[in-house]
Amino acid sequence: MFEDQESVRSYAQGINYWMPRIARSFAAIMTGWEMSRSKALDLGSGTGILALELAKHFPELEFVGLDLSEAAVSVAREQAAESAVAARVSFECGDAEDMPFDEGSFDLVVSSNTLHLLKNPITMFDEVQRVLSPTGRFIISDFRRSWWGVVTQHIRAAYTPQELEDLLGQSTLENWEIRSGLLWLTALSKT
Repeated sequence: MFEDQESVRSYAQGINYWMPRIARSFAAIMTGWEMSRSKALDLGSGTGILALELAKHFPELEFVGLDLSEAAVSVAREQAAESAVAARVSFECGDAEDMPFDEGSFDLVVSSNTLHLLKNPITMFDEVQRVLSPTGRFIISDFRRSWWGVVTQHIRAAYTPQELEDLLGQSTLENWEIRSGLLWLTALSKT
């Protein structure tokens, strides 16, 4: 978790390159999903790039970003205020394992690179199920543990496809599938 805005801004400079690419991969999955006038949640939103980029792709979506770090939320709010989608994107401080939202509040939940940071991912999956509307969908993507773990602690802390399947199986989250790539694992709603 980020302690101050300086560390958040430094992180933001690094992810400004690859987070828009992740947003495009999410957008490709979401194309074809019925999203008219929907409310979406970005879990572990950090500096807000994923929510802001997806809001550009889907003008019918209203996004709420949720992050544990007050410093990250502050930077995300600054970035949102400077964007063309400011009216449809907001950010709140809160815990993905204990979300401050009512049941069925969202039609879409997205998350990128947060899963490996959680103390109890099963609790987050349960919370995703709780806040999703009955027809809601989700995309939760994170690093895939691999030999790249020698390079970064984030990949060492990530899950294998089997571990992710086991965690999802222990949760109440319904109707999921796992897609596995060289560096990424994605849990998403079955189509």
